[in-house]
Amino acid sequence: MKKYLLMAWLLATAGNMIAKAPADTLTVTTLPQMHCQKCENKIKSNIRFVKGTKKIETSVDDQRVTIIYDGKKAKYEDYVAAFRKIGYEIKKK
Repeated sequence: MKKYLLMAWLLATAGNMIAKAPADTLTVTTLPQMHCQKCENKIKSNIRFVKGTKKIETSVDDQRVTIIYDGKKAKYEDYVAAFRKIGYEIKKK
């Protein structure tokens, strides 16, 4: 019984290590510029639906949106299209 529990634990641990693929980072600025919390919320709540998106950070002060994503599931063009849907153009920083 102990042997099976140990084997199950080893398999689960190995699976977790394999599942954590490296993430890509995209930093962009928006046009029109973000100027309030509502702009940040609009971006965060819509861009999170792009397949592969892991995390979104926004900064009105720096006029920056940083997106951490899985490069196997999403490309820059996917984010260009998603931002365009909500009324923004983006440019890599």
